[in-house]
Amino acid sequence: MDDVAAKAGVSRALVSLVMRDSPRVSAASREKVRAAAAELGYRPNLWARNLASGQTHTIGVMVNDLHNPYFTEMAQAVAEVAGGSGLQVLLNSGWQREDGEISAIEALLSLRIDGMVLGGPRLSAKVLDKYADQAPTVIVSNYDRPETFDTVCNDETQGARLIVDHLNELGHVRVAHIDAGEGAGGPERRSGFIEAMTDRGLAPIVVEGDFKEDAGYKAASQLMSLREPPTAIYAGNDVAAIGVLAYLGSVGVRVPEDVSVVGYDDTALAGISTVSLTTVNQPRPQVGRRAMELLLERMSGRTEARHELIEPSLVVRSSTGPAAN
Repeated sequence: MDDVAAKAGVSRALVSLVMRDSPRVSAASREKVRAAAAELGYRPNLWARNLASGQTHTIGVMVNDLHNPYFTEMAQAVAEVAGGSGLQVLLNSGWQREDGEISAIEALLSLRIDGMVLGGPRLSAKVLDKYADQAPTVIVSNYDRPETFDTVCNDETQGARLIVDHLNELGHVRVAHIDAGEGAGGPERRSGFIEAMTDRGLAPIVVEGDFKEDAGYKAASQLMSLREPPTAIYAGNDVAAIGVLAYLGSVGVRVPEDVSVVGYDDTALAGISTVSLTTVNQPRPQVGRRAMELLLERMSGRTEARHELIEPSLVVRSSTGPAAN
């Protein structure tokens, strides 16, 4: 700043006012200072300034997996609301590992963020409580009801029921679910499926899986090797459903004439014309926006926890049809 002041022939205090966009500076002086700064390649150290004020005007977003379109679409909505409030966003991922999530959150906290949104963490409530004590926190897809942080979740039980009802109305009674283990919403989607099938007097078929394409491919192979294969497969998410479609196509099984396939999330993948996947829409933009709105409230001083459940809807496309005879 001393170099800029000398170059512009003004005081250091005036340079400081210009860099802070103070309205007390004339247009001529502002132009002179900015021209000198540009010529010298000077940029103000925002981190130093923000740390001096006790705020960085930055929030952190950690997502479970950047490969999953659900989380990237949610993070985009968070960033839009944050930007509208004058906040910068730092984004990283835990890559579906607890140690990765710990490293990601620690990195965000080390940068003195003012708050954070965590998308689908696999960490225990005890660990999350510890981090929420260090910065205002909102967690997406956490089905605990803690007092230390807010949550925004999709009603996974209702989403699973929508799928079972749709398939049963099409005549499907042998319906299988490829579960997502302990992934975000996975246990709830599994239990919702089992409950909905049982309520209809049907035997639920559940096989182990994950939120990944190769997991869907492998599980579909397993299911189609059964003595009585299912006539419909409900994958844990859209990405896994893509793997199911890939396997069925590789062995000549027609969708939906032979087997119906349903995903979950209604990400951009599901709407591609060559995929046209029936799926459950959990509104990612709404989830992301609401998470950021709650975080802004937390950052403004609200202390009581809020836990919000968002209703899903079923989007029917061409991957489901009447059960084969």
